[in-house]
Amino acid sequence: MRRRSRWRSLDQTKQNLIQTYIFVGVAYFALFGAVLLPLGNLLSLIFTFEINYNEGWNVYNADRLIHGEIVYDDNYWRINNYPIGSFLIVAAANVLIHDLLLSGRLVALVAFAAIAVFAAITVRRFGGGRTDAVFGAGCAAGSCYLMAPAWIVADDPQTLGEAVMLGALVSYIARQPDRLSLLRTAFLVVLGGFIKHNLLAIPVAITLDLAFRSPRRLVIWLVSCAVFAAGFLGLTQIVAGGDFIDHLMSPRRFHWYGARYHLMKYLRLFKFPLAAIALSSSLVLAADQMILAAWGTISIISATLLSGFEGTSYNMFQDAAVFLGVAAGVMMSELRKSEFRGRLARVLASTLPFLFAQPILARAPDIVMQVYHTPALLDSDRRKQETFLADAKFVSDKQGPAICESLLLCYGAGQPFILDPFNSRQYMLSGRLDRGELIRRITAREFAVIQLHADICDDPTTLTCHILHYRQKIDRFTDEVLYAIDEYYVVARRSTFGSFYVPK
Repeated sequence: MRRRSRWRSLDQTKQNLIQTYIFVGVAYFALFGAVLLPLGNLLSLIFTFEINYNEGWNVYNADRLIHGEIVYDDNYWRINNYPIGSFLIVAAANVLIHDLLLSGRLVALVAFAAIAVFAAITVRRFGGGRTDAVFGAGCAAGSCYLMAPAWIVADDPQTLGEAVMLGALVSYIARQPDRLSLLRTAFLVVLGGFIKHNLLAIPVAITLDLAFRSPRRLVIWLVSCAVFAAGFLGLTQIVAGGDFIDHLMSPRRFHWYGARYHLMKYLRLFKFPLAAIALSSSLVLAADQMILAAWGTISIISATLLSGFEGTSYNMFQDAAVFLGVAAGVMMSELRKSEFRGRLARVLASTLPFLFAQPILARAPDIVMQVYHTPALLDSDRRKQETFLADAKFVSDKQGPAICESLLLCYGAGQPFILDPFNSRQYMLSGRLDRGELIRRITAREFAVIQLHADICDDPTTLTCHILHYRQKIDRFTDEVLYAIDEYYVVARRSTFGSFYVPK
């Protein structure tokens, strides 16, 4: 009996050792994959062409801030519904780089790396080991990229705001909340909100955690947040002027279809990590870790609601994606501490790393092909840049004001910021701007060139001009404006970046 018990003990030790080696392998592969997944974005970093619509919009507004303009002015044809934080940070980076587009992308790159670092620190703060921290970092950064690839290493504040909010969570859980830590955390939360104001989950989760665990500190927390918010509002008024609140609350149309569409993508992409959380949550969520559950729940709910507004997209779920990575590291840590006692724990310990990392593991062939085709990707980027610069020269040579659906194209052509197609459409639909004013300018052929992402008449089944509509289509001009362009303008150039209309 003793010999049999001894062999069982040896078998158990071997099983634990094998499971540990498997977990270490999966953890480092997740981190390695998270580094290589955005390789295409990294290669595009130094090239001049638009990665997403917001890049040109952010460059224009940062440029206006640098030149001392009133950013939140009364010109609602070029509304600015983002807080001032990201523009200030990019402008500060531009002091050394002297290229606003590159500055914004480098800030986003640093923020993406910071998400991985802060995710690792968060796992460690919750008692995880080094391997757990590596696993959490890889899953968090990889999930963040997979949720919204076009927002990674792009001149857009979403990743920067996420990094600062995650830093606030690290600050909060670093020690038992005292006045100094709450002041530091409040500053980071408000800073994150003044970079991207839709990141609500971590601030709300911290507030709820304080309300339940340390109600006496809640007043200090709320007052600190209010004081810092007032300070940032004052700074906004000093450096950007105008009516910031009115711009921030600019109208947007809401559709439940959009909310459902983006939620379903999140659920399909991360169904295995979510299943892993459901399987292990009852085993590992102690009282001091309930803030994780609050963060995850609020991030998914808020992202679902916010993604229903026109102009929002998968980037609303980046916070919920990062949560999955942090939760993966913490849950694996708790299971490892249990020393795999019991059959259920051993099965979970063996399968959970693969479930948590499945979205990254499934991209392994794509990662290999992307690395293998790096020279081809660079050649493709060079060709895109040549086309983009040629398009910008075409716009510049027309000697007159221009409207661009690609705002970065108009910026590259040296055009002033006349009109933001997306936000001005929202204002026209809400009745706060007169679409007739823009149509009259088009009818008078005031614009030397109008660049759109595609031809206006996209229905091939009709002889006359007809615009197709479908739910996934992004509309940045009203139909009346587009029909006016088609009537008084003609396509003079087509390229990868769209159709260029000039007066008839």
